[in-house]
Amino acid sequence: MEQQYYKEYSKFLLVTDCVVFCFKDNQLNVLLVKKDSEPSKGEWSLPTAFVNENESVDNTVRRALAAKTGLEDIFIEQVRCFGDLNRDPYARIISIMYYALINIQLYDEKLNKRNDARWFPVKELPVMMYDQNEMVEVAIKRMRYRTMEKPVGLRMLPPLFTISQLHKLVEAIEDKLRDKRNFRKVVEEAYYIEKTDKIDKSSSKRGAALYRFNQRLYQHYLKHKL
Repeated sequence: MEQQYYKEYSKFLLVTDCVVFCFKDNQLNVLLVKKDSEPSKGEWSLPTAFVNENESVDNTVRRALAAKTGLEDIFIEQVRCFGDLNRDPYARIISIMYYALINIQLYDEKLNKRNDARWFPVKELPVMMYDQNEMVEVAIKRMRYRTMEKPVGLRMLPPLFTISQLHKLVEAIEDKLRDKRNFRKVVEEAYYIEKTDKIDKSSSKRGAALYRFNQRLYQHYLKHKL
């Protein structure tokens, strides 16, 4: 007879919630979807998915993101667990919260209509279901901390970018202004961000030099930094 373990313990529902960030219109934006079923039908929500018995929580969040963004190669990081007793009035549900970073140029805006989704600037978020507004606040703090350690924020830019684009991204992440001259100096000293021979002429006839992140040089930088 097969031994039954843990039968004396209660069973709970487990979900993943993901704060999906992009850099759009010089602002940090978060992807929200309208719930299409009860409870809380019609309310704005982060991309949420129930964890199946045959999948890990990482695979769950990637499955949800693929459905909502059409993208699979997405940077994600698990942040923390939200498990207050009364966070969901209908059931005992524990949420594992993540954040994700995507390049808006790779996102198909047609998915917004299909998924009843919308990008919201972080400073203009509606009131969301349960504790999801708190999740966004926690995710922003974690992302800011991570960008001080590693250049993960670059994942929200195209492979080739101008210093101006990078400057505006950093200001959006940090939520504060940066002196342009000092910022350019910092970028030029970070030798893993290298200047290319390509020019972006979308904003002026003269154009602006395009830069790129060099993973090999970054690994070399980390090796000699330690």
